[in-house]
Amino acid sequence: MRLTVLLPLLCAVAVPAYAQQNGTGISGIHFNTASPMGVMPITGFGPDNFRSSRSTSLQQAQQLIASGDYVQADSLLATVIGETPSRQARFLKGMAKLGLGDAAAARRYFEQSLYRGRNGHPGAMSGLAIAEIRLGNADAARNILHKLQYQQEKCGHSCDRAGALKQAVGVVEKALA
Repeated sequence: MRLTVLLPLLCAVAVPAYAQQNGTGISGIHFNTASPMGVMPITGFGPDNFRSSRSTSLQQAQQLIASGDYVQADSLLATVIGETPSRQARFLKGMAKLGLGDAAAARRYFEQSLYRGRNGHPGAMSGLAIAEIRLGNADAARNILHKLQYQQEKCGHSCDRAGALKQAVGVVEKALA
């Protein structure tokens, strides 16, 4: 199925794109070839999202997603989300839900992790587009693609989001093909 191939590609773009947006320059991508969905990267969010014991829980959730243990990651993130408004926790929960095949829940969590300032995070936007495609909402995914392309046009090649936007646009275009 095309989505089985496209989801790992989305994740390879979404996670570093989302991490780049917070300005830390940390990519923190780790690939797990044993994942049932192929290659699943893990994000390295900035230190502003890592506070107290939540830091350990989020890192553990990242490791669980990398190992393909989406059920455990989902359970752990349910606890973390109840304790914090962290966008990273919601982004990871969206990744776990996509891994579990629950596109509707993934959409909800990607929407919650989407905005910081005026623009959506490219990684969260591409994750949302993949969730919409899985739900049969190709028009919604095209709308997200147009928003990404608009941001890419306004950004040009000189802004700090240029690479992330280019990758996110590519992932969504491939998913829609």
